[in-house]
Amino acid sequence: MDESARNINPRSFKRRRNDMSADEDETDNAESLPPSAPSDEASSSSKSVRTAKSTATEGKKNAFTELMSKKPKPNPPPPAKAQRPVPNPYFLNSDPRAGLAVYLSDPASVPSKAMLFYNDDFVVINDVFPKSTVHALILPRDISITHLHPLEILNSNPEILASIRKIAVETCDLLAKELRRIHLKTSVLEKTRQKAFEELEERAISEPGFDPDSEESQALLPPGRDWASCIKIGVHARPSMTNFHIHVISEDMHSERVKNKKHYNSFNSGFFVNLDEFPLDKDDERIPGVGHVTNGMLKGDMVCWKCKRNFRNKFKELKDHLEIEYETWKRI
Repeated sequence: MDESARNINPRSFKRRRNDMSADEDETDNAESLPPSAPSDEASSSSKSVRTAKSTATEGKKNAFTELMSKKPKPNPPPPAKAQRPVPNPYFLNSDPRAGLAVYLSDPASVPSKAMLFYNDDFVVINDVFPKSTVHALILPRDISITHLHPLEILNSNPEILASIRKIAVETCDLLAKELRRIHLKTSVLEKTRQKAFEELEERAISEPGFDPDSEESQALLPPGRDWASCIKIGVHARPSMTNFHIHVISEDMHSERVKNKKHYNSFNSGFFVNLDEFPLDKDDERIPGVGHVTNGMLKGDMVCWKCKRNFRNKFKELKDHLEIEYETWKRI
């Protein structure tokens, strides 16, 4: 036996063998154990991936399903709160005869074709249904009198009567100019005046310094026709419209709006009270409460305003006659 072998301590050898056996046992035990479970972090990460994929899949919408699905109708907006219209002070309890109130409340909005002029006290308009070649209405804007009877106002208030006479003169002058414009080429008197004026213009060409428009030159002209005298101003004894108004109308009664006896007689009988008649006698039967003759005036005979021929109830004959009179009248 080798000496080195003899020198080995049996206890040391045995201890080494035991250590080797222990290492082998640990190796065998490690191989026999089941695979270790994943850690908490790995498990959480895997779960997040699956959730993300699931969410992505759910987020994808089917185009056909989206198209065919009924979309909920949006809720309608709440109804707007209705605002109460501002009442027109010139209307009287929604009276259907208060058609003139719209001109009084906002004259600036009236179309220029209907409006002649207005100020703080009056509105002057063309009558919507003119009964003559020119026919205007003067509307006082004073609310305190707009619903009163015209005969009572004009008969009891001198200041109002004076103010109406003043505005009536302005309106009459305006309508007279319109009559002159319309009949300038048909009126003999107007044609004579126009010819004389043309001669003055020719003289101005041959005589330097001569002014055909000067007062001296105008005095040389014939007067022409007095169209203002062809216009009458007044009120109806029983007005058809609620708001106080005054008629300014030419005398010819040439209008397709004159359609019956009432239309004609309302301007050609005592039913039409001329402004020059005021103040009326206190016993005048046309004043409300004094008499009841106004209906009889409208139903009475129709008399030609020019020749005074009585046509009684023959309105068609009167209309034909008025056309003849008009052709003569406009040529004066």
